[in-house]
Amino acid sequence: MPQLVASSVGNQLQITWPIIELGWRLEAQTNSPGDGISMDWGTVSGSTQTNQVFLPINPENGSVFLRLVNP
Repeated sequence: MPQLVASSVGNQLQITWPIIELGWRLEAQTNSPGDGISMDWGTVSGSTQTNQVFLPINPENGSVFLRLVNP
């Protein structure tokens, strides 16, 4: 299972994964604080063409879950 690495860059979150997983898609879901993971995943735009993305940090989002999926 590939590992996601998260780093804070200014007011953004940099998410990276191994280059060998190029073509995989990063999926995310945002839930209210205290809610767990649901089945409602959305693909992060452009994630299949790279091995890193930058996401804005927004404390109002509550819980954010990420996963990398093999197409």
